[in-house]
Amino acid sequence: MVRFSERRPWLWGLLLIAFVFIAYAQVFHAGFIWDDESHLTRNPCIVGPLGLKEIWTSTQAVYYPLVLTTFWALHKFVGLNPLPYHILNVLMHAGSAVLLWRVLRQLGVRGAWLGAALWALHPVMVQSVAWVTELKNTQSCLFYLLSSYCFLNWEKQSQITQTRRVEVSLMFGLSLLCFVLATLSKPSVVMLPAVLALCVWWRRRRIQWRDAVALAPFVAISALASAWTIWEQQFHARAVGPDWAQSWPERLIIAGRAIWFYLAKLFWPHPLIFIYPRWQLQPAQFTAYLPLLLALMGLIALWFLPGKAGRAVFFASAYYIIIVSGARCF
Repeated sequence: MVRFSERRPWLWGLLLIAFVFIAYAQVFHAGFIWDDESHLTRNPCIVGPLGLKEIWTSTQAVYYPLVLTTFWALHKFVGLNPLPYHILNVLMHAGSAVLLWRVLRQLGVRGAWLGAALWALHPVMVQSVAWVTELKNTQSCLFYLLSSYCFLNWEKQSQITQTRRVEVSLMFGLSLLCFVLATLSKPSVVMLPAVLALCVWWRRRRIQWRDAVALAPFVAISALASAWTIWEQQFHARAVGPDWAQSWPERLIIAGRAIWFYLAKLFWPHPLIFIYPRWQLQPAQFTAYLPLLLALMGLIALWFLPGKAGRAVFFASAYYIIIVSGARCF
């Protein structure tokens, strides 16, 4: 039986886009705020004489070359009218919602459309979508999901002997290209190789050497992006000193707290603020590590859940922990 949302997929896609635009209608009356100034309105690379060369070769703290290139191109056509920038952000978010739906469908997840709609309309997304500077998030997310979609297509087609090799290679190349574009938009997407490995496991219940070889270039791109970001932040953004030099025990504590903090915001997104109070870390206290230990013990317990439903819960939990503890805390 064909699932209800698959009878007219284009209609359900348009409905998802419409919901996003309705939810964010107030954004189209908004202006620029906070560090829109440093990224856009007073950025000499955008409004001044420096231009694309400086955007791509700069050693400044703000190094998001593909996002700044998008700003640069849009500024050439619309100047500093905030409306087109907000429209672009909402479009990116709506496109990501549709892609998430299709990725979940590729993974055989029931209620894929509803899951994508909940993600797109969740209150925690407002800060990224309504804030012009956070094109970093919406643009990187779009390419992240495009890369995932192409990789899953490649993985499926490569199992079919009748599929032409050129088509298979093209799909893999597109996935790799989209991952590069995602990292050039925001390097926090570097955990994608681990996520793709998890998706392969979800589909086939195992990971083979062939999969490891296919993921190797993704891992290489991820390693390069991570190394560049660390170097750039330490030696050019001057992210050094006591406020930045967390020890590994402190990072483990942050990882554990972040897992439960974002989970709480998922179920009760209030209050939502730009910068939350800094956590007081006590590495000498055993109780400081309990949040991480509980999360890992819970994940191990989920591994033993029977049936496809158990695998689904483990898959979702593992994905969440990988993304939060990896990209945000290390």
